Amino acid sequence: MFRRCAAGCINLPCIRKKGPVDDDDADDEDEDFPVKDELHKLTSQDLSRFTTQFSPENLVGVTNLGKVYRGKMVIDDITKDVAVKIIGIDKWMFRYTGDDRLERFEYELKFLQAPRIKGNPNVVKVIGYCEEEETLGIVYDLNPHDILENLITRADFNWMQRVRTALTLARFLNYLHDRKYLIRNFAPYHIVLDQDFTPIMFELGLIVGGVLGNTINESDMRCAPYGYIDAYIFQCGTDTFSVKFDVFAFGVLLLNFISKRVVEKGNPVDNEVLDLWALKEFKPGCSLVHQSFVGDPGFDHLDAIAITELAIRCVEDRPKKRPNMKEVVARLENLHVV
Repeated sequence: MFRRCAAGCINLPCIRKKGPVDDDDADDEDEDFPVKDELHKLTSQDLSRFTTQFSPENLVGVTNLGKVYRGKMVIDDITKDVAVKIIGIDKWMFRYTGDDRLERFEYELKFLQAPRIKGNPNVVKVIGYCEEEETLGIVYDLNPHDILENLITRADFNWMQRVRTALTLARFLNYLHDRKYLIRNFAPYHIVLDQDFTPIMFELGLIVGGVLGNTINESDMRCAPYGYIDAYIFQCGTDTFSVKFDVFAFGVLLLNFISKRVVEKGNPVDNEVLDLWALKEFKPGCSLVHQSFVGDPGFDHLDAIAITELAIRCVEDRPKKRPNMKEVVARLENLHVV
């Protein structure tokens, strides 16, 4: 069984150092395509200027792999709102090892420029990059309203918006799974809502499969988001991921949405993991939906029960018991509010 230390780190006695993605997830997109040719090559000074010297006021959030800032970039005499991600330099904070930083940087750029991914409304669009010895950065065409995690407890993120956001993200995950990708890094602090409240995933540093052809290794797990990584992967005898691990993370996000509970990253010892809380509290035919949603537009008690049951199925302790994302999408589409 896996063990967590006081800082939330995870000991990994049972994971093989290198492991393939599931056989069903072989790369089906072999075409060559330019990765950096269409992008602006930038310097660390450029990134500093865009973000007003990385002002704390421009900090959007901290991911498991770096920091993201709001910025403004001039392109063809037009000032554009952008987001700037700096791939984490502090190896203790971001848990990189060896050439991890550069590898994840290269994989993310390749994924975002892949023909089947580029243009997807729920994937961030990259417009530039900085590749220097001390600085690895990516500039996104993104004007974020807020990080999704910040909205979980807020009253102005209402029931209808939560269900529609969940459905959009479920379709997005299903889209990636159909194209043989695994995210493995799905968490609300890796997703923003733009000014139109469209969810956009901007942290994809652990993605495998598809055009990348990369493998899973032990260092990946040190960067995995606490509370959204499936405990089953840490049990002896389990040495590969499957799409059901992304399903687990989506189930935790559903629990975030309906219960208004946030996974406490900084103090995991004193806070019960959300999926374990839900499994303990759940009773068939009842819901875990926060009472404050009852008066919201579109709220329906049968929907509340259905979405609770779906979330519980997604976080079942055995991956084989979980639905795939195609089933998740179908169940969400059957809700009355949709």
